[in-house]
Amino acid sequence: MKRRDLLKNLTLGTAAMVAIPAWAKNWSANDLPMGKVLAPADEALLTDIIDTLIPKTDTPGAIELGVEKYVKAMVDTMHTAEEQKAFYAGIPSVDAFAKRKYGSAFSSLSANQKVECLGMIERNEDTTLQKFFKTLKNYSIQGYTGSEWYMTEKAGYEYAPGYGFACVDVEQ
Repeated sequence: MKRRDLLKNLTLGTAAMVAIPAWAKNWSANDLPMGKVLAPADEALLTDIIDTLIPKTDTPGAIELGVEKYVKAMVDTMHTAEEQKAFYAGIPSVDAFAKRKYGSAFSSLSANQKVECLGMIERNEDTTLQKFFKTLKNYSIQGYTGSEWYMTEKAGYEYAPGYGFACVDVEQ
């Protein structure tokens, strides 16, 4: 490896570590900064889309863990104002897409139709809608797998591993 490549990789790695806010790792819903306030219809639709991506089963779903707050916080802190505007404009376009394909709003579709609709959006030719969905999906997965519940219950994360036990009898 050449020295220039090594320095470039070290610089990029350091920049990436600095760029991700501290709350983005092992977060809980109470730790998040206040996200953008959306219209009630957009808020409900965003919640419904995220709930379709990671629904509640025998484990908590994304909505129970507050992933929708995480998604808004990430968009508000990690994207430019123009990108934020494009992301939030993508929320009602999901409803418009569902109305074109199924004749009714996204929230009134069955669970299978919602999954099918999101699959069509992911493969859609409209790059704006595709980019919105990709961002939403990535942040939803990142938020779910980085949540306090997931880290402690599923990933086996311990805050202070390697506990020390003093005054223990030693057998010979």
